Amino acid sequence: MLKKITLILMVCGLYSQSITVGEEYKYEVLFGPFKLGKASLKTEKIEVINNQEVYHFRFYVKTSKLGDRLYKIRDEINTWNIREKNFRRQSTTTITNNIATTNNKDYTLPGKVIDPYGLIMIMRDINIQENSSKKFLTIDEGRVREIEIKNIGYNKIRTPAGKFNAYTYTPIYNGKSALKNKGDMEIAYAIGKNNKTIPAQITIKLKSGVIVLTLKSY
Repeated sequence: MLKKITLILMVCGLYSQSITVGEEYKYEVLFGPFKLGKASLKTEKIEVINNQEVYHFRFYVKTSKLGDRLYKIRDEINTWNIREKNFRRQSTTTITNNIATTNNKDYTLPGKVIDPYGLIMIMRDINIQENSSKKFLTIDEGRVREIEIKNIGYNKIRTPAGKFNAYTYTPIYNGKSALKNKGDMEIAYAIGKNNKTIPAQITIKLKSGVIVLTLKSY
């Protein structure tokens, strides 16, 4: 799977105060017990788009030679997120007010929309109480859908970067936690260096199964 996506999120509502330019998280990619590649998530810099300052996130996943045999991934996803509050999204998509354009096709967005990959950095600033949930609209390659995210509580996780007591945000369907649709993500957040909340583990649903990104360094 080779994919290069550009996403520009424009709107306001959700806060991103924890974001620091230059912060980078590196992960090992696991498929079951097998180490099959590497991934990284980085806040590149602040840029100006349409006269507004935005954060530039870069998410990259690459499988190893062994991983290529099972499911080849060469994904690079760039997201620009407005510094203040909320957002909307673009993915070879552009968003102006509530009108999105994906591959030269215009359509109206039903509300405030979140990009799934920018979501990794943003969700740590969204307070969902344990055993409670919130609903969001996401957009991915022109497809808008509603997801419900639940905080399923704390659990101890072990990563190459160390052991963490992490709380997990996961999608739920019909009241039950499930990685049901391609692109669904379960994110475990923990307190890292300098008392900063970090994405310690990311589980992603693929067409052929589930991969786990476990934190290697940050």
